[in-house]
Amino acid sequence: MSALLNVLDQLDQSVSALEDSANIAQERAARGGQTDLFGGAPALDPAVLAQKLDIAIERVEQVLREG
Repeated sequence: MSALLNVLDQLDQSVSALEDSANIAQERAARGGQTDLFGGAPALDPAVLAQKLDIAIERVEQVLREG
């Protein structure tokens, strides 16, 4: 069970990092774009993000059902 807790903790950290990146991208867009050509965050497609989160949630639910 501790392996599952570790994975859930990593997932939580990843989601937090994703939220931070989305906030930074939104702030840059509000300021008129990225500050330099290569340093900006990639564009975030909400549909792709939602699909990836759905897959992650489905996998966690499957592990919980099996355990």
